[in-house]
Amino acid sequence: MLEVNSHKHLKKYYQNNLALWPHNLTLTRLISRSLSRKDNTFIQLSSDSRNFWWPGLLIPLCLHNDNIVLILSERQYRLLLEVELPKLESSRLGFDYVEGIELTPSDKKIWVLRYQDFIFAYEKDLLKNRQLIFPESEFISSELREPMSIKITPKDWEDLIASHSRFEASIVEVHERISRSLFSQAVTSNAVVRIDHREFLALKAILKDDLPSTIPWKQAFNTVNNEWVTWAKLDNRKLSWDLHIQPLTPLKTLAGLLSKNTLLMLTTSGQSDSFFIDLNNKKFTFTVKVNLGNKFNQEPIPLFVPKRQPLPNTSDFYSHVLRQCQRLILGRTHPTIILVDDLQLRLQITSELAGEFGLRVVHETTDIESNGIICCSCKWWIINQYNLPTPDQLIFPVIPLPTLESPWIAAKVEMLKQQGRDWFREFLFPETLAILLKSLVIIRGEHVRVAILDGRMHYRSWGKLIFEALEPWVELERLLPY
Repeated sequence: MLEVNSHKHLKKYYQNNLALWPHNLTLTRLISRSLSRKDNTFIQLSSDSRNFWWPGLLIPLCLHNDNIVLILSERQYRLLLEVELPKLESSRLGFDYVEGIELTPSDKKIWVLRYQDFIFAYEKDLLKNRQLIFPESEFISSELREPMSIKITPKDWEDLIASHSRFEASIVEVHERISRSLFSQAVTSNAVVRIDHREFLALKAILKDDLPSTIPWKQAFNTVNNEWVTWAKLDNRKLSWDLHIQPLTPLKTLAGLLSKNTLLMLTTSGQSDSFFIDLNNKKFTFTVKVNLGNKFNQEPIPLFVPKRQPLPNTSDFYSHVLRQCQRLILGRTHPTIILVDDLQLRLQITSELAGEFGLRVVHETTDIESNGIICCSCKWWIINQYNLPTPDQLIFPVIPLPTLESPWIAAKVEMLKQQGRDWFREFLFPETLAILLKSLVIIRGEHVRVAILDGRMHYRSWGKLIFEALEPWVELERLLPY
């Protein structure tokens, strides 16, 4: 009955709203079935679904709000409250919900949680017997890392010494030893330097049976091991540092919860995605697995990837990138997005292009001219793409492979190496595909040109896999004048 009612309401909704994604009727029936039967359901959406899938999810929730928790990122949360719920009001359906952790809702209200609140509710054991819904679930691990992180500041060290004064000399010795090591390794003024977790095991041994009960020290001593990565963010001006501790495998920490609760996951990632690989490794089972949409029915992306491009480690690569960016930008009347994750390279390109194109060039801001040029990281673009006009083109000077300069990335690679696993094909490369595909979501079907200026697209065996993941596309062999 829920399937039929949801189907009727969605058709009525589309009388006032243009149906931009043809699979929403199927999606709403699948979600209705999952809600009523409490099935573990994994639904993979085609990349052209963009944000058009929201009505297919929300309408069944309006009609069947039984012990349901909707877990959202900050961007999704804003989108729900500011865009999707106001559109839903015209259908006269009530989305009866409680947000946040101030109040634990009854079984008959939808509980909307951001990831930070989701972790709190999990720690307080408030999620028993509730059906958990994760839109864009391919980002679960990255979304969980921040709220699960532990941060220890210089003030926390002072508090530890004050509460354990009889160990003051030993604690100070450990802190000074770590400080000397960190600043000797720093190559920039605000460097991020990894710390061997054994330093904190040594501190734990000093305190012995008198371990602190205050947060964050209690959390740190309970979690510091090979499955967590520890690093410091240095402040050279103050000669101080903040300690950060993050889980390498957030899904493993939540494995008990996810295996006991009913799950509904929506994703636009493929089965080669690192998230999907993690799910399989944790042996999560789904009663229903569905692929919705066929990517070959989409409008092809105009793709500019010239042959014989230099590799990033060659001397002429930077000049090649600048020359190509300048050629691509000339004559464009709408925004250009240049995506570079490496901060130093991104700032160099921004500076050089500003010398050529002036105030049109900005760095990671949505305040742009009509033909503005935004230099940004892929993460910034993924978060902010819905707050910007549709661009003329996206330019990737470098394939966005995760950098081993990141302590978390390096530690995850080390862990996979120790387990004898293929760290590139199981982690780095799937992460790259996920970043690329998510960066292209909003421009599918908009005739937006995509340029990749990295010679590895043609000279590395895995470049062919990127071409396959980007399908459908049509090759632009040369730049044509407008």
